[in-house]
Amino acid sequence: MDHIDNMDELKNGIGLRAYGQKDPVVQYRFEGGEMFDEMIAQIKLEVAKIMLHVVKATGPVQRQSRVSITNAGLDNSAISNINIEGENNNVPKANKTEKAKPIVNEGPKIGRNDPCPCGSGKKYKNCCGKNA
Repeated sequence: MDHIDNMDELKNGIGLRAYGQKDPVVQYRFEGGEMFDEMIAQIKLEVAKIMLHVVKATGPVQRQSRVSITNAGLDNSAISNINIEGENNNVPKANKTEKAKPIVNEGPKIGRNDPCPCGSGKKYKNCCGKNA
């Protein structure tokens, strides 16, 4: 986060380099690269410091559970209704060879600019068809 803040400050102040007859874009690229290299070196240094202070644990390490199980008292009736294939045992199986029949609308199709069938006198698109 410090690097991002420093890059933002550099971007705000880089325009002053134009007064010194230097291209601000080139200067931003050079100084940004140097700042990035400094950040990488600082990260490497901090990792080395952390690695030098690591201490090997003695004896067996036991993991402590920090999460409590919720809803443990619920009955398992829903789980017992699911078979190995993941299908619900209580729901009758539909014939898989049957195709679903398409929905067929009865009556004439109402155009958007036709008068609304509710009798308001408005166009369908401005009345009942507005929410459709």
